[in-house]
Amino acid sequence: MHHSEIRNSSTLFTTLETGTGEPVLFLHGFPDNHKTFAPIMEVIGKKGFQCIAPVMRGYEPSTISHAHKLHVVDLVDDILGWMEDRLWDRVHLVGHNWGAVIAYAAGMYYPNRIKSITSLGVPLLRTYQDSFLWAPQQTIHSWYVLLFQIPFLAELTIRTNDFALVDFLWKDWSPGYTPNQDHLAEIKANFQNPGILSSALSYYRNLNDLFTESGRESILGILDSKITVPTQILYGLSDGCFHKNLFEHLLDESDFPCGFRKIGFDHAGHFLHWEKRDEVTKLILEWLQKNK
Repeated sequence: MHHSEIRNSSTLFTTLETGTGEPVLFLHGFPDNHKTFAPIMEVIGKKGFQCIAPVMRGYEPSTISHAHKLHVVDLVDDILGWMEDRLWDRVHLVGHNWGAVIAYAAGMYYPNRIKSITSLGVPLLRTYQDSFLWAPQQTIHSWYVLLFQIPFLAELTIRTNDFALVDFLWKDWSPGYTPNQDHLAEIKANFQNPGILSSALSYYRNLNDLFTESGRESILGILDSKITVPTQILYGLSDGCFHKNLFEHLLDESDFPCGFRKIGFDHAGHFLHWEKRDEVTKLILEWLQKNK
């Protein structure tokens, strides 16, 4: 495992890398960092795949962008830029949390460039409007999205008491799991860097942006598209971020015409790649090998 850099145009992104072979991009979410995938990458990198986990845009000082550059389509453009930088024609994507949202979008917009998708902990959001019928509890689960819309107050709340809200989200989203404290300490330390926390929150603040072209494209593209890329969705049945009914009832195989499987894990929540690491690693590797 080594650190390196990957470029999109003039912007450099820090990465973790290991292995050789077909490229697999591992995309992290919030509140997290790219090291969240390191143990999984160690295993898969020994099986004929080049595993790369970039620090997502806005999560390091060199990539802080204006809020209008943090729409889903802009983040998908980062993937295309990384592919151009490394001369990759096609890649596999593994995404957790926001990384899963971006992986879905890449499969929608550029299916000829994506070999396979593995989503961890996030349903396909094009059916999210039906969640109030199948999972009315989701309204409660999503309280943090409303908080994150409020500039200054959200940042202040997250920073209070040594970033206690970060600890709370990990425990609330993965009930019964004790997070790795060293990993959480690295996440908190990164959020202390000027501009990083606000930049990360811009992912949420641009969710319903209809005032910019990239915002409208992000929303309408996800609502109107199917994913014509082989896709597997792994989720925890005790997920406190997305209710299990969103996976059980709202995922339609017709939205994934080129291959689809979903697997739920008992006694696991949103951070299932930590809670069920061996099982998740095995399933990711199976999917990658099946879609080589």
